[in-house]
Amino acid sequence: MSERIGRGPWARLVASSVVPDEGSSAAERGRRLAGFVEDLVVEPGAVTGRVTGCDVRLAAEPVPPRIWTAMTRYARNHPQLEAAVQGEAQSVQLEHLMLVDWEQPLVPPTRALARECSCDAGGACEHIAAVAYALALELDRDPSTLLRWRGCVPGAVEPEPEEAPPPPPVSPGDWEAGELPELGPPRPLPVGAVLKRLGPSGVRVGARDLTEVLERAYASFAAMRD
Repeated sequence: MSERIGRGPWARLVASSVVPDEGSSAAERGRRLAGFVEDLVVEPGAVTGRVTGCDVRLAAEPVPPRIWTAMTRYARNHPQLEAAVQGEAQSVQLEHLMLVDWEQPLVPPTRALARECSCDAGGACEHIAAVAYALALELDRDPSTLLRWRGCVPGAVEPEPEEAPPPPPVSPGDWEAGELPELGPPRPLPVGAVLKRLGPSGVRVGARDLTEVLERAYASFAAMRD
């Protein structure tokens, strides 16, 4: 088998994700064709290329902006991640955090990839492998290529909410309330009104509901008060 393509962790993950069986004959032919890939274009959600007259497309849903925004803000306090989120270095730690903490891996897994070639509807030909390996080589040259494919670009970061200015101080002369109305005499309630409002308790005391027993107690207390 020819030497595996891809030196950095992102490049290796991309190669093995697109071509899970790197020992297959299609993978072997793809490695030989990687240098012949033309018009390699990387856009958010899709990578396209042309090799020996066949058109290839690798597609995956971009990372949601809210998740990349949170990851970018987290990296500000972790210098070892700053170069990775800026596309200057391939980072195993960033890939791990995206996968474990957010369940949104930076390198799309095989099951999340759509692979298309004009010569093979199943997407298992050597042209698919060639474009995957060409992409891995490009990632080793420029790690930001993966971020561009996954939609993790500066425009995908949601702006931080602006803090609302504090309200102006209120001086005693800015607002005055009218006089409060005088309270009338307390309105008498019938004995046991609260118990009647609550209704039966469902608790049995002998053959009676607890509410009935308490009503008799309330009536006794009221008689003693009078």
